[in-house]
Amino acid sequence: MCHEKDAESAIQIMRDGVEDELYVCRDCAKAERLRRQKKSQRTRKMPSLPPGVSMSVTQIGGDEPPPQIIEAIMNAMSGVVSGIDKAAKAMKEKTPEMISLSLKGVDKRLCVAEGLQLEGLFLIGEIESVRRALHALDMDLAGYQIDGVNEAGHVYKLKYSGNAERAERVRDEIIAQELNARIRLFEEMPRVFGDSLCRTLAILKNARLLSSGELFDLLSPLRLAAMEKMLDGITLRGVESLIASIDIYNKEDTLDQRQRDKIDAARADDMNNRFEDVVINDSAEGRFL
Repeated sequence: MCHEKDAESAIQIMRDGVEDELYVCRDCAKAERLRRQKKSQRTRKMPSLPPGVSMSVTQIGGDEPPPQIIEAIMNAMSGVVSGIDKAAKAMKEKTPEMISLSLKGVDKRLCVAEGLQLEGLFLIGEIESVRRALHALDMDLAGYQIDGVNEAGHVYKLKYSGNAERAERVRDEIIAQELNARIRLFEEMPRVFGDSLCRTLAILKNARLLSSGELFDLLSPLRLAAMEKMLDGITLRGVESLIASIDIYNKEDTLDQRQRDKIDAARADDMNNRFEDVVINDSAEGRFL
């Protein structure tokens, strides 16, 4: 296509409605793939979200608790059955104050903004099952609420009352379940993760208004993809730098609506430019599409 380099790869193109095969150099093949992805993700003619309306990337699964994950969390400590009974009785009494469990020594792949990133468990539909199991143990997942987006990025602080050692065992089991969930996403449910990832890229490329909470939410699945080296155009370090730049303490709440819209518009423009050339790479594309 460039008439400058030797052919290294074969691509399929449409000419007058007929599919034809061309032999091209590696750079031309990559440029053609980028052109097709940009075209397929173009959504400018679609109506944008009204000001102030936020949207999470995706949610998969129903309300039925998968028995295996509840069992795994419950088995992280002894006296499971009696513990549930005691917790049920305790609910009738005054609820003790909960404190945040330290994440010291936790695998950095699981940590975002001083919380546990449980995007895998969310995408496979098991996050509510985890929450119900924790409630029975006087524990809870406290998500971030950023600019009106609840549980943004599916990042949580693990809250507990009572025995810290028991809480640490539960935390370690949740971490194991999250890592298993990510493996399931990539190996057993690639279409689910691919859908979340493609929706994320489409919004970042085309949003006209983007709140800090929505951006934090969108970058969560993108971080998983970057860790697996599934993207061209951005690295894990780049994604984490964007996450770190987000105000998670709602400082923009003090602004009036006109000021917030102006900031959201500028944020959207910045992300449009930043993600213009970010695409799913060859290795990931074959798994998701």
